Amino acid sequence: MRESERRPRTRARVVRTVLGGWRLALAIVEVVAIVANFTYVLGFSAFGVSNFFCYFTIMTAIATVPTLVASGVFALRRPVEPRALAMLRTVVLTHLLLSGLVFGIIVSQASTRDYRIEVPWSDQLLHFLIPVLVLADWLVDRFAGPLAVALPWRTVLWAIPFPTVWLAFTLWRGQAVGWYPYFFLDPAQVSGPWEIAMYCAAVLVIIMSMTGALVWASRARCLRPA
Repeated sequence: MRESERRPRTRARVVRTVLGGWRLALAIVEVVAIVANFTYVLGFSAFGVSNFFCYFTIMTAIATVPTLVASGVFALRRPVEPRALAMLRTVVLTHLLLSGLVFGIIVSQASTRDYRIEVPWSDQLLHFLIPVLVLADWLVDRFAGPLAVALPWRTVLWAIPFPTVWLAFTLWRGQAVGWYPYFFLDPAQVSGPWEIAMYCAAVLVIIMSMTGALVWASRARCLRPA
């Protein structure tokens, strides 16, 4: 093998090894953030344990852990990530970014509704830092890892089922228990069903736009076309 051919392969191996360890470390940080956030909210007398696991952020964070572990192991052991896992990692990343965006909007709008939202370090990890770090991992893998595969456009569609099921469950459960994780889903805090539908439509557009942007980026530089 020529030296000019050996260097790119060695570089790719180093990148994959670093990314593998990075993802396993991120999975540990995600678990710590989830546990810390659960411990934090236990301090509120009105807190319901079952409500904690109904937040989109928490469900996404829980799903992120095995995704990071699986992708980390593959990065350490194989030169090319399976396309199905790359699609899953992209969908999970979209949901992470969405949770951070929505939480940021809620926090910024809190003052206009005459209440204040505390943002402990666990929330900062879950909503802001971890999504940014996972995005950085995705970008490094895409643009520093020459064996990254192209994502098919159907990945955009795979980003929709989980939020849709979560929304249906949340609205059904909200009517049953009288609690909603976000104000824009609570009929008592909005003008009516049309406003809830408007918020949900906006979120759907954001999900499809972000996933579409990631798919486009994956196809801009890849090992082989989809």
